Amino acid sequence: MNFNIWNTLILAGVIQGFIFGVVVITNRKFRSRANFFLAGLIVTYSLSNLQYVLFDFGYFTRFEFYSTIFLQWALLMPALLLYYGRSLLGMPLSRLWRWIWACPFLISVAMNMGFKIEFNSIEVSGATTDFFDTTLLVSEYLAMVFNSAVLIYLMIATHKHRKQLTFRKDTIVDRLKWFQRTLLLILIATILWAVLESQFEMGSSYDFFYPLWILIAVLIYWLGHLGIYKYGISEQRKKIRKAVYERYSVSEVLQTNEHIATMEQFIKLERNYLDPGLSLEMVASHLNLSAGHLSKVINTELKMSFKDYLNELRIEEAKRYLKDPEFEKYTLAAIGLEAGFNSRSAFNASFKKITGLTPSQFQQQE
Repeated sequence: MNFNIWNTLILAGVIQGFIFGVVVITNRKFRSRANFFLAGLIVTYSLSNLQYVLFDFGYFTRFEFYSTIFLQWALLMPALLLYYGRSLLGMPLSRLWRWIWACPFLISVAMNMGFKIEFNSIEVSGATTDFFDTTLLVSEYLAMVFNSAVLIYLMIATHKHRKQLTFRKDTIVDRLKWFQRTLLLILIATILWAVLESQFEMGSSYDFFYPLWILIAVLIYWLGHLGIYKYGISEQRKKIRKAVYERYSVSEVLQTNEHIATMEQFIKLERNYLDPGLSLEMVASHLNLSAGHLSKVINTELKMSFKDYLNELRIEEAKRYLKDPEFEKYTLAAIGLEAGFNSRSAFNASFKKITGLTPSQFQQQE
């Protein structure tokens, strides 16, 4: 038996992936189309790593491995990644297209079953094993091409999605920066896979694949943690926003300066300060003023910069949430994002600057 720290770490990642898949599929709290595909993707990564780690442990000879447990899970990964990515972007694939993208994997399964039957029923000829090795190599590179195509498509689609984002009071918008980073990590894994596969074809041992299997174990954790964490934040934000428009009101504008009064109508009363992308240029355009002129008016009339003015409104909004017992168990990330900040770190820094306390310290005081 070949037990070492590397294949033990890989096995730990596999177990974690299976646990995650079971929790997501069986727990109503996480039930959504995107999470279902996410769970499927993570379980597929785990199954792929499991079969190779069992082979690496020495449970099977190479012939036994390919004639019993082996399946080309790598052909299913790009399909599931596409299903998940499209669901996140709000443009899920139809059932027909999901079946079409699953076809390479299904064909591979049928061919593998045929080989397994032949391997286990008769004396295998050299021609059969040569054909199997060629088919295996082709399927490996085909999976790399599929994976790369899906990654490029999703990177472009996510970039377009982020550029087209606009603030809407009735919808929670995820900017998906974390998903862009995830796609980049999968792209690195795909490039590493291609490099290691070419080295393996030149005679390297299976140990050469350790970096790839460990990176997949990292991906399992990354996808599971971030995917569900972001989903949880989104669900909390939906509940906060529903409560905001049902229970909280904003005080009327009491300004003598016409430009400031119009600005506060737009920013404060219409709650546009909750838009993390709101800028001085956007407000100036709405008021038919130049950004420079509006900035001077704000500094003169309000004795603060536009950025400080926005942050004060957002901090007051966050204070309402932090004082509300209904949101006591909600994450500070969800509260900060829903108050109009674009990240938890920006929320913490602004809150500390304005109140002298961190959000958690303020919450404990109440």
